[in-house]
Amino acid sequence: MSNSINIVIREQSVKYEIMKLLKTILWDLKFAIRYNIITVAIVITILYTLIFKIIPGAAITEVLVTFIFSDPTMLGFIFIGAMVLFEKDANTLQALSVTPLKPWQYLWSKAIALTLIALFCSVGMAFIAQGFNFNLMYLITATALSSLLFVFIGFIGISRVRTFNQYIILIPLFMLPTILPLADLYNLARSPFFYLIPTHGSLILFKTAFEDESAWNIIYAFAMLGVSIAVTYRIAEKHYLVYISGKTKR
Repeated sequence: MSNSINIVIREQSVKYEIMKLLKTILWDLKFAIRYNIITVAIVITILYTLIFKIIPGAAITEVLVTFIFSDPTMLGFIFIGAMVLFEKDANTLQALSVTPLKPWQYLWSKAIALTLIALFCSVGMAFIAQGFNFNLMYLITATALSSLLFVFIGFIGISRVRTFNQYIILIPLFMLPTILPLADLYNLARSPFFYLIPTHGSLILFKTAFEDESAWNIIYAFAMLGVSIAVTYRIAEKHYLVYISGKTKR
């Protein structure tokens, strides 16, 4: 009897935590609307699409992959910084530290909200550019994994700064290593070193959405992005506890 009661209690607890996460995601999406994050994302997507339409077809896949890759990159890294700084200015983060909201719910809520926006923009851009001539599963997967990665990287960067000007200084430091694999995409440079950079996996999956790729490269991409997301999430969670909530001593 006691085991059955414990199971029911655990199930109710899980449902409660999931509902709390869903409500937080909805709040973050409303936040993104209020501060025009979604509007900016859509405008940039339209701008990329227009630029793409006037580019000659010589490197059409590479250009499209680069544009689509930049959507979750920017949404995940730059916009997470804007969201957290808005909350800092409004003293929302201090209030959150005394609420039942858990660190994982705070982090995953923003990650999922920004990923949903990135998915809408990436799929929209691919459809406008290619019609139905792409693999939707790989595009969704590549966008989701890349967005999650950059949200957690962005949170690590923003957690220790106070102003967006300070964050702007950090952006090149964080972003430069992530764009190096673009040299491989455009056949400008080949190096095994690129396989140590998580975004190489992102570019492989994005490219797979439009043309065939080797099975080993696809397996590598999933493994690299999965491990990288797990590591960056743990670091982001620690930064939340130390620099945001103050629940863990520095």
